[in-house]
Amino acid sequence: MNLRSIDLNLLPVLEAVYDERSLTRASEILRITQPAVSNALSRLRTHFEDPLFVREGRGVKPTAMAEALMPAVRDALDRLRTGLEPRSVFEPSRSTRVFNISARDAGSFLIAPALAARLEEAAPGVRISWSQLHRSAVAAELASGRLDLAIDVADLRGTDMEREALLASPYVCVLAPDHPQAEHPLTPERFFDLRHIAVSSRREGRSLIEELARTFGRRITPAQRLPHYMPALEIVRQTQLALVAPRPIAEGAGLTLLDLPFDFPAPETVLYWHREYADDPALTWLRGLIRDLTHEIALSGTETAA
Repeated sequence: MNLRSIDLNLLPVLEAVYDERSLTRASEILRITQPAVSNALSRLRTHFEDPLFVREGRGVKPTAMAEALMPAVRDALDRLRTGLEPRSVFEPSRSTRVFNISARDAGSFLIAPALAARLEEAAPGVRISWSQLHRSAVAAELASGRLDLAIDVADLRGTDMEREALLASPYVCVLAPDHPQAEHPLTPERFFDLRHIAVSSRREGRSLIEELARTFGRRITPAQRLPHYMPALEIVRQTQLALVAPRPIAEGAGLTLLDLPFDFPAPETVLYWHREYADDPALTWLRGLIRDLTHEIALSGTETAA
């Protein structure tokens, strides 16, 4: 597209109407009149040769063309807002910055809800875009600025990456309450005789449970392999399969949690960022917020265990 052929000031209108499904609410958010919103939409419709939105009840719904446009429009606007925000000072309560964070399943499960709640109070305009990048891509994405932070295991490698340990979550064996082993302490022999679920973001390679078995000279062939813990917990609930999972994720699921029958150090969750952006006031603020939240989570876990 030739950018000269479209007024870029129209794109926030497209985004607002798409998000709100209402011209009236879009005008309130943009702080412009409803006729101004209607006029902007008319110009966009002419440019794209598509209605973009059609009436549905008391609001509007996007056409297929609008749905196709929105990912690129939103990405462009997010990058522009982030790039134009002053870097010498950061006011969380007034910011509309978008932060991009890559996190593993366990890390996002523990941190994302608490972070969202805190942002609602302190920085309602700030948005977080969570993703789960392949570990080999994290360093390059941090260096390019496309990624602000990564929350991952302790052994990520990359040039000019700085890091800080956040917390260590103990792992437990999770069984359905009616599992034959649910009321008996696990022994190594009983543990390795169980049929296991493996959770790994990779399609290939050994999972944590397979690596664990290997260190004891045993072999486990998982009955199921999934990328996330939530569906794995549901499989445990409905089957006689076992799952090794971080205790904070497994607690509250109504399943039986058994201590592992051997010494298994709790893996560390680590926060990563690029050295070039270490002094960015906004990222410094966000790192501090995540640090405080994980400290609170760790204290809460200690109190629960006690």
